[in-house]
Amino acid sequence: MILRGLLLIIILFGGSDKCFSMTPAKLAQEGKYEDAIEAYKKALEESKDNMAKAVLHKELGDLFGSRGDFKSAAGEYVKALSLSQNFSENDRLQMAIYMSWGKRLKEAMAELQFILRGNPENSIARINFARVLSWSGQLHESIKEIDKVLETHPNNKDALLVKANALRWQGHFKKAIIIYRGVLEKEEDYDSRLGLTYAYLSAGDIKAAKESKKFLRPQYSYQEKDLRQLNLDMDKVIKPNFGGGYSYYDDSDDNRLYRYSLSSGFWVDNWKLDFNYRHIDAKDNTRNTRAEEFFLKIYSKPKEFFGIGGGLGLVQFKNNTTADFLTWNIKADVNMLNGVAGLTIAREGFTDTAQLITNEIRITNLSLSLSQKLTDRFSIFGAYSYRDYSDDNKANDFQLTPSYSIYTKNPTINIGYRFRYLNFNRQSGSGYFDPNDFISHQIFTSLYLEKDKFYIYLEPYGGYQSFRRYGDSSSGFFGGGYGTLGFNLSKNFALEVNAEGGNYALGATAGFRYYLVGFSLKIIL
Repeated sequence: MILRGLLLIIILFGGSDKCFSMTPAKLAQEGKYEDAIEAYKKALEESKDNMAKAVLHKELGDLFGSRGDFKSAAGEYVKALSLSQNFSENDRLQMAIYMSWGKRLKEAMAELQFILRGNPENSIARINFARVLSWSGQLHESIKEIDKVLETHPNNKDALLVKANALRWQGHFKKAIIIYRGVLEKEEDYDSRLGLTYAYLSAGDIKAAKESKKFLRPQYSYQEKDLRQLNLDMDKVIKPNFGGGYSYYDDSDDNRLYRYSLSSGFWVDNWKLDFNYRHIDAKDNTRNTRAEEFFLKIYSKPKEFFGIGGGLGLVQFKNNTTADFLTWNIKADVNMLNGVAGLTIAREGFTDTAQLITNEIRITNLSLSLSQKLTDRFSIFGAYSYRDYSDDNKANDFQLTPSYSIYTKNPTINIGYRFRYLNFNRQSGSGYFDPNDFISHQIFTSLYLEKDKFYIYLEPYGGYQSFRRYGDSSSGFFGGGYGTLGFNLSKNFALEVNAEGGNYALGATAGFRYYLVGFSLKIIL
C-alpha cells in the first residue's frame, strides 16, 4: 500500500503539468464532479504506468460510485483490475460489490471467487458471491453458498435475505415467506419486506400482499425505484382488467375462422374471477356457421402450496337452429418437490371449424400434468389427457417435454424436445384430426426479449411425425412456429400482435398446413 501511494505521488507530481495532476482529487473534494471526471480522464491519457493507471481507474470508479452511478463505476473497476492485482482485499471486495450493482455480474463473480480462494472465511465476500449467483440465475448454487455462511452465522440478516430471495425466484414461496417473516419479527427491514410482499403476490395471497406493502417506507432512491416497480407489478396482477381481440385462421382443408373475443378479470379478496366471451364465424366450401362462447371461472390459492378453481359457461352452436350446451371445468394444483402437479376435468364445446359447429361436437376432458425444475436451467413437463367426444369417440394423449435454459436474463432463451403420443378409438368423420398411433418428435427453441416498451416472443420448431388414419400410414418432417410482438402503450394499455403456422398435424384441429394471425388489446383500470 505504501509503495502504491508513493508511486501515485510520483506520477501525480511528475511531468510538465504538476498542478493539473493534483486536480482530480481536489476537484472531487470541492464537489466539482464533472471537472474531476475530466481531470481523471486526462491523467489516465498521460500516464504510462499500468499500476498508476489502475489506481486512477479505481479512484474514478469510487467517484462514480459516490454519486450512485454504479454502471460507470463498474466499468472503471474492471479496467483497474485488468491492469493490476495489487489492491487490498477490502478494496477488491468493495469494487466487486459495485461491479455487481453495475450489472457486471461475470466480472464481479470472478473477483469474489478470487477473494474467497485467498480467504474462505470472508463471510461478506461469500454473501455477495451468493447474491451475484442468484442474480445470474444460478439459484441452486446460490443457496449452497449461502448455507455455508448460515452454518456459522444462522442469524445473519443479509445471508437470510439472499436465501429467501433465491427460494422465491425458484418458486418455493412458502419457504421464502418463513425466512422473510423470521427476519421481520426481529426488526423491520425494507428489502425483506419487499421480498415478502412479492412472495405473497406470487403465491396468490393478494390480501397478505396488500397488507405487507403498507409497511414499505423507502428512505433511499433505489428503494423508491423498487417501490414504483412493485406498484406496477401489483397493478398488473390485482387491478381489474379488460381486453379484446381478433384472429383469423386458415388451413389446407379450406377452413376459415374469424374469432372476436372480450375478457375481464378482477380479484375479490384472494379469489380471481375471469369472464370470457368469444364470437366465432366459421366457413368452409359448403358451410357458413357461427358459435358463441360464454365462460366465468374462479381460482384461489388457500395455501401457498395448493390452488383450486372452477368455471361455468355456455356454448351456442348456431346453424339453421340454435343449440345451447352447458360447459364447465374443475381444476386443482399442488406444489410438489420442485414443481407443480395439476388436475383438470372439463366439459367444453369444439368450435374450431364450421363442420365441428355443424355437428355440435363437445368434449369431456380429464387432464393430469406435472412440471419439475430439476436444476436452475433444466426442467421437464409431462401431461396425460383422456378425452371423451360427443360423437362416441375417445382419445388418449401423452406429452413429455424436457427443456434447458441457455440464457435466463433478458433475453430468455430456451431449447427443448417435445414427444407426443395420441391415439383415437376410431376415425369418426366429424371434422377433427383423429389418428391412430400418432407419434411426433419435436425440437424447439424459444426467445423472449424486452426492450423499452416493446417485448417479443418467438418459438420456431421442427421435427418428425407418423400416424395411421383410415388404414393408411403417413410420416414425414414438419416445421412451424409461434410469435408475439407486444407494445406497452402506457402502464395501463398493452397491444399485442400474434401469428403462428406450420404443417404440424396437431398444430390445428383439421388440415395439415395452417396459419393464424391476430391482435389483442389489454386495459388495466
